[in-house]
Amino acid sequence: MNALLKQVSDLLTNTYLNNTIVTPIAIILFLVVVYSKIVNLRKTKLANRIPGPDGLFFVGMLPLLLEGPEKLLTNALKIFRDILYSTMVTNIYSSSVQYRYEKSLFKVWVLDNLYICLTKPEDVETVLTNSNLFKKSKEYKVVSESILGDGIFSNTNFDEWKKNRKLVAAGFKFSIVKSFIPIFNEEAKILSELLYEKRDIDLNDCEISDAIGMATMEMIGRTALGVKFDAQKNANHVFIENLHVVQKVWEYRFTHPWFLRTSLFHLSSFKRKHDVSQRKIYDFTKDLIEKKHAELKSNVNNQGEHNEESIGFKPKSLIEILLENGHLMSFNQIRDEIITVMFGGQDTTAMANACTIFMLAHHQDIQNKVFEELWSILSSGDSDRQLSYDDLQSMDYLECVIKETLRLFCIVPFLTKDIEKEVVIGDYSIPAGSTLAIFTAHLHLNPQIYPEPEKFNPDNFLPEASRNRHPYSFIPFSAGYRNCIGIKYAMLQMKTTISTLVRSYRFHPSDKCPKPENLRFMFAGTLKFVNGCYVKIEPRT
Repeated sequence: MNALLKQVSDLLTNTYLNNTIVTPIAIILFLVVVYSKIVNLRKTKLANRIPGPDGLFFVGMLPLLLEGPEKLLTNALKIFRDILYSTMVTNIYSSSVQYRYEKSLFKVWVLDNLYICLTKPEDVETVLTNSNLFKKSKEYKVVSESILGDGIFSNTNFDEWKKNRKLVAAGFKFSIVKSFIPIFNEEAKILSELLYEKRDIDLNDCEISDAIGMATMEMIGRTALGVKFDAQKNANHVFIENLHVVQKVWEYRFTHPWFLRTSLFHLSSFKRKHDVSQRKIYDFTKDLIEKKHAELKSNVNNQGEHNEESIGFKPKSLIEILLENGHLMSFNQIRDEIITVMFGGQDTTAMANACTIFMLAHHQDIQNKVFEELWSILSSGDSDRQLSYDDLQSMDYLECVIKETLRLFCIVPFLTKDIEKEVVIGDYSIPAGSTLAIFTAHLHLNPQIYPEPEKFNPDNFLPEASRNRHPYSFIPFSAGYRNCIGIKYAMLQMKTTISTLVRSYRFHPSDKCPKPENLRFMFAGTLKFVNGCYVKIEPRT
């Protein structure tokens, strides 16, 4: 291999050194490409057998990333559709080529990185339930090197992940999650009052995402961590404020893939901004852990023995469970798990809540159905009473509305896995060193799975509609080995929040965002609003 590269180098030097057309940079680039092709000979050979665009030179789909985080998702969806469903695609890198493999996986290149994109729910299930495909791709280094560390979202060590996941899952047991409902009720009521105060008095316009984010932060704090942040009473919160900064850095690294390399990222100005916010989040979490540890120690000293019999039954919070198992986890591991839970419990459910209210504002008939269901559940007795678990379980149509919102607005649009050993999926051998990519947004908008896929239709999730649908055709919380442990928590929280708001107000489209297509998103690790989420709020009489 080295001999071949030397021959190429000698050839270029002897033949073209004095030719001004070929610069030293061009020579270096050429050598990089040749070296990459030689090293990845098996990978390239197998890739050539997999359908999909070959790309230009070794750039591939890179131009799509460089158009920025707001266009990334729409561009990616367009590429998927062009490749899968068009008989003729005008390739922006070359001439027109015919593609039609809507029932297959396909490949795309970004620089010298090969991505194998899955399109069938059956293949998605094969990947997400295969323990040999446990490891997430190198793109997740962006979050693991940042604030999530070795938390269960990003951990690549199977044994350590399995142990830690079991401990974290203990904090989200069904009996414990049920006990959180009174807290959800209290904070949802406060949110309802704050949104009305926050509205523009003349226009009734209200940007809802910030307030919902603060409410969700307070809920995750009081439930999983057993502490009050008073987030709803403050305009800013150190965790959320700095999380936004960190996510902007994630977005920049994702859309400038050379910064996925840690060494290059360390040279960027974004690294310095990131480190300031990372330190603030770490300091906040460290203070939280130390205070809770001191509190638990004090309880033990005061009562002699820390047990349920001596203090009365009270479900343990996640942070208590982790601290009591400190012999199994280092301080950094406890910190990483707490940050992971705060991030997952706050960021994703807040986004889902805001999007659901937004879609109800733009679909009055569906909002009416939700209100009618709530009225039928709560009409007997005090209609303003706090919601019980049985009440929430009876909200079948609201659950359909939430799921349909999650189908249209994929909070986590991409799932990616590293291929460490060659594996067969469907009819193709997938080479080692490539990345398996599940574009959740495409899966949820697949017309072969969902009729009129871009239409907001909660009936998609009625029992008769979903009964024969493949279970892996809807994966808003991922699935398989690494599915979200907070699914039950999220659904109860979202039902409580949305039903509380709909009981109090009727929502209408805002003039600032008159149609659903006017709502702007960008990709920053998860789906984020570009300029907020506006609706009109009117009290129900």
